[in-house]
Amino acid sequence: MGLLSPVPARRFTPYAASHLLWRAGFGCTWEEAEELSALGLDAAVDALVDYAPSGGSAPVSEDIQSPPEAAKVLEERLKAIIDEEIREKERRESYRREDELIGDLQAWWLQRMLASSPRPGGIPPLEEKLTLFWHSHFASGFQDKIRHTYPLWRQNKTFRDLATKSFPEQLKALIRDPAMLVWLDNASSQRGNPNENFARELMELFSLGVGHYTEMDVKEAARALTGYSVDRDDWSFRFRKNAHDPDEKTLLGQSGPWDGDAVVEILCAQPAAAEFMAGKFLTFFVCTQPEPAMITAVAEVYRNSGYDLKSLLQTLFRSELFYSAPAINTVVKSPVVLAIGALKGMHAPLPDADLLLGALQVMGQELFFPPDVNGWPGGADWINSNTLLVRYNFANFLMHGVSPDAFKMQERKMIDRAPSHREFLATQRNAAVDWQPLAQIEASGSARRMLSAKDIVDYFLREFLQREPARDLRTALVRLAETDGAGGMRSMNIRDKDFDERARGLVHLIMSSPDYQLC
Repeated sequence: MGLLSPVPARRFTPYAASHLLWRAGFGCTWEEAEELSALGLDAAVDALVDYAPSGGSAPVSEDIQSPPEAAKVLEERLKAIIDEEIREKERRESYRREDELIGDLQAWWLQRMLASSPRPGGIPPLEEKLTLFWHSHFASGFQDKIRHTYPLWRQNKTFRDLATKSFPEQLKALIRDPAMLVWLDNASSQRGNPNENFARELMELFSLGVGHYTEMDVKEAARALTGYSVDRDDWSFRFRKNAHDPDEKTLLGQSGPWDGDAVVEILCAQPAAAEFMAGKFLTFFVCTQPEPAMITAVAEVYRNSGYDLKSLLQTLFRSELFYSAPAINTVVKSPVVLAIGALKGMHAPLPDADLLLGALQVMGQELFFPPDVNGWPGGADWINSNTLLVRYNFANFLMHGVSPDAFKMQERKMIDRAPSHREFLATQRNAAVDWQPLAQIEASGSARRMLSAKDIVDYFLREFLQREPARDLRTALVRLAETDGAGGMRSMNIRDKDFDERARGLVHLIMSSPDYQLC
């Protein structure tokens, strides 16, 4: 059987369905996994991949959807202010407002991720997961050169609108994306003085990879992209004909008066393009270190489909490879997937935005702030000495409404002042997730099956881990469920007054386990 041969339908269990929803989305409830499994493999994959675009709910703040005050207009207005102190205050206020708006945009996108569901009426999970993929692959950010929210919202919408379109179509949109043109210095590139940054990254990071082009190819592609610019009055794409170099160029062995679209066509005709993107898709959706045979097989399907991503994902999500040992529970959850998946398991709404955004920043994935043009490296790089403790304590932050930074600060300041520390925690309650474990059990109809502490443990493992746990993890959870806070033997019972508190302790232990870091 080939790597991309369909897996037998009988193997598409609720556990397999949850695996699919973690990779093609941001996790799921157990009920969603069971419902998707009941559809059968083919119908489930079709429902996820062949989705109707959501159209996208607009951000709450109308200012995000409006072009910012043009930089030239702002500078002229500020120059008219005689008082230097007032002028500087106005400038800082402009920056402060954009800082607020980018936070609003981050929270809006997280809300869309949380609202994603395979059920009717939910935002298509794959739509948002692919938008996240393209956001990291075609990385540009708020920091430094852009400093405005509007062009990043427009870029995010473009990634969403073109999420499953052909790769050439996506690249042609990219070379006209205002945020990217500014981020990679192409907006000022002109005939006689081409800037090579965008052309280089277009080949190295976005389409071919290192070793599949020459320095001369970069120079020639840069000439072809001259004149691809931005109107800063409204952050729209502007092709400046007078700045474009129309003369003959030679790119990857082909000569002609190439423009940006021709560059895209030439790049996508290279065998390396399908291989490069196959490796990217495999790393994101299947396994962190795909073997050469995997890349070759996926590249062949992608190339033969005419770079049709929807067709490729339908093949991939049905394949033996996708449900094989190298793929199951081997990918480290990104901070965003970790956070949204936890909230889905709790059936909980988005918590206080500052709390969640602060935790994501500390864990290393701040939306619209990629570390550089390479995007987020992902994989094992998500876990290091700085992020591991935050990941392990993420459930604690959710349940207590305390950000990682605030928690650490208060621990340092109040290590000898427990009453004050308790007061501090009490003030955070309004930021905590309102999660009532008993109410969730009762709503699921599982209460009558909770006959022992082991039943309770198995329920929460199924809801949050959604796979067979390591034996030592289940043993530790059962021991906790059969021991009270004072160390005595008191087995959990859903009729206990402190059931919710003890259940939160169980879930904290599940979410702080090595098993939970993987999907």
